[in-house]
Amino acid sequence: MAALSGWAQAAIVLELKPAQTMTSGNITLNDFLQSSQGLSADDLAVVIAASPALGQQMTWNRQQIAALLPDAIRQQSPEWTGAKDCTVSRPSATFSEAEVKQAIGAELAQQLPADAKFSVLELAGFQPFLVPQGEVATHIDFSNGSLRNEWGEASLQFSQNGQLAVTQNVRFHWSCTRQVWQVANRVPSGQPLTSADFTPVETNVLKIPGMLEPATMFPEGKNAARILTQGRILMENDWVEPTLVARNDLVTILYQHGGLSITLQAKAMASGVKDQVIEVQNMSSHKMFNARVVDERTLVYAE
Repeated sequence: MAALSGWAQAAIVLELKPAQTMTSGNITLNDFLQSSQGLSADDLAVVIAASPALGQQMTWNRQQIAALLPDAIRQQSPEWTGAKDCTVSRPSATFSEAEVKQAIGAELAQQLPADAKFSVLELAGFQPFLVPQGEVATHIDFSNGSLRNEWGEASLQFSQNGQLAVTQNVRFHWSCTRQVWQVANRVPSGQPLTSADFTPVETNVLKIPGMLEPATMFPEGKNAARILTQGRILMENDWVEPTLVARNDLVTILYQHGGLSITLQAKAMASGVKDQVIEVQNMSSHKMFNARVVDERTLVYAE
């Protein structure tokens, strides 16, 4: 059938929605439209404008949207149908102080040992803020040192539909109580550590000065790295591995290879602790080679 004389159908027809709710930060042409003809998927995916801020709405009329269209579409004089205006809103929810504490507490529970008793006490200068309404994914990063100080910093990131929507930095005051070991009897430097010289106590480990961690598991089989005075909390740098081999000791070397097992006597050329590789000298051939300390005056040949 021939077209009616003097009338031609528009190549592009755009039906405008009266309203749209956004979760992302940008509005595409497709977000404005109820339906369309004459446009490709790429045309519909073109970003036309930025979404309103969280909790806000904006209204665009046909002329405003038309002025924002790409030249390739605008030059074809699209025909508009549907609504005369489209109101775009970006709904939000208020994230409260209690919710921030709960979120930080949940992340702390993931990162702290199971025996830790902790509490988020307060937030510094906190003001409630907006996050997208609906299903939101929350990710929390703690700054360096936050898990060892009474005051820490956290970055809260909120994403919706895989897109980062809000980042909020907060400073929080918290406590963390754990069982640690307190010196009950003075321990000289180099003396083996025994639990009889210590008392288990529960304390807020964040109040212990310095960045080193206190010992929560008793370091059996270790030696005092320094004099430990009564009342001191045992810290992770307060002990050393015991010396199992002393320089000039006569030691036993074990050699195993391909089913062959040999033991020989050697002289230690240096002192060593467990798993340390030191140089030794064969007592018969006087040849020098390396061996790894495995027990008191016992080593295995090291390639």
